[in-house]
Amino acid sequence: MNLMHFVFGASPRRTPPPSLPVISRAPPGAIWRNVRARPGRPVRARLAESDGVLERARGPLRYRGGDDYIVEYGPDDAAIVKRSVFQRTYARRDDGLHEKRTDIVYRCFTLSYPVAVRTLEGLQHAAPGDWIMEGVDGELWPVRVADARNKYEPA
Repeated sequence: MNLMHFVFGASPRRTPPPSLPVISRAPPGAIWRNVRARPGRPVRARLAESDGVLERARGPLRYRGGDDYIVEYGPDDAAIVKRSVFQRTYARRDDGLHEKRTDIVYRCFTLSYPVAVRTLEGLQHAAPGDWIMEGVDGELWPVRVADARNKYEPA
């Protein structure tokens, strides 16, 4: 507990509630959809210089220096991407920004109940209806519905 938590209390949804089922793969009967990144979404990305934690509303994201990229989609929207995955799924633009490649097909499914998703960076909360994405290495991560519809389109 830090001083901010002591004074103001813990942030809501910071970590998944302990009663949520934890998944590391799609449950039986999950319906998969194929999607790809929408074109033209430039992002800032940098290779992490040291180990650290990025605090997110869905839970903390742990990153490793030299092994992970910190990808910033917007002021309050960031992700941690394993270096090998980043190099396969993002392209560098002439202006120094990056954009997700649109030729890669991802799979996703949704659930009607909340879960904690075991991601490469730690447990992340997924609300009912959130898209649970599967990446190029089989890794999972949750994406809020509105964000998913802005970032991805049917493949």
